[in-house]
Amino acid sequence: MADFGWLYALAIALPVTVAALHVLRLRRGFRDGGGLPSVRHVAALAGGTARVTETVVASMLEREQARLGGSGRLYRTPLVPVDPLGRELAGHLSSFPGHELRTTMTRGPAMRALWAELGRRGLVVAEGRRRLTWRIAAVVYAVLLEVGTVRWIATDGTVVLTVLLVVALALLIVSLRLGRTDHEGRTTAAGRAVLAEAESDRSLVSGAAGAVALGGFAAYPHREFAVILSRYGGRPGKDTRTFGRGDGPGSSTCGTGGY
Repeated sequence: MADFGWLYALAIALPVTVAALHVLRLRRGFRDGGGLPSVRHVAALAGGTARVTETVVASMLEREQARLGGSGRLYRTPLVPVDPLGRELAGHLSSFPGHELRTTMTRGPAMRALWAELGRRGLVVAEGRRRLTWRIAAVVYAVLLEVGTVRWIATDGTVVLTVLLVVALALLIVSLRLGRTDHEGRTTAAGRAVLAEAESDRSLVSGAAGAVALGGFAAYPHREFAVILSRYGGRPGKDTRTFGRGDGPGSSTCGTGGY
């Protein structure tokens, strides 16, 4: 029984150890030697998918591809963004309120393509692989619990084996929880290093889009815009392309130059 106890304890410790080491490697990431190609990539590493959407909005305002009303409504203009994320967001402005734009953009093909690229470069955690690691560990613990239970019945339930079964059950629950939890958007250690370098690259983080990429809507250079965007969540205006009518009583529709 003593030999089985030692072997069983080792078997219980092994899955969680291997899984944890693998997850740590995933969180460390790797660098492919290249820099970040766009401010969207900077935003993704700095603040996840929500920050990317905010940066696209800031970029569209800066280029007069969208206009902002005093109540927080965004309007499309005749100028059409050329990048996939901008085109996708412009297409949603007449359909979704602001608080839904982030969720909608997260599911879009352009955002998924951006995240896949960062994952291939080792700059964000591969969440699918992380969750799979813990799910495999959970399967192993389920098998170990079955083996241990059979042994426990055969030996009339020794104290040592009872404790080990409790530990195995606890690790099974932890593994299942970690395997279900989604931390999509986490930057790896390598990604943080690349981001730190990009923060001083004025070719990437200049203008309103660069400020928002690093600091969110609150960092928008136009302070009145920053206040409106920070509480942005109202339903956007209709895609009317008629911008002189204002956005409600006491407000006006504006581009990047002010109200």
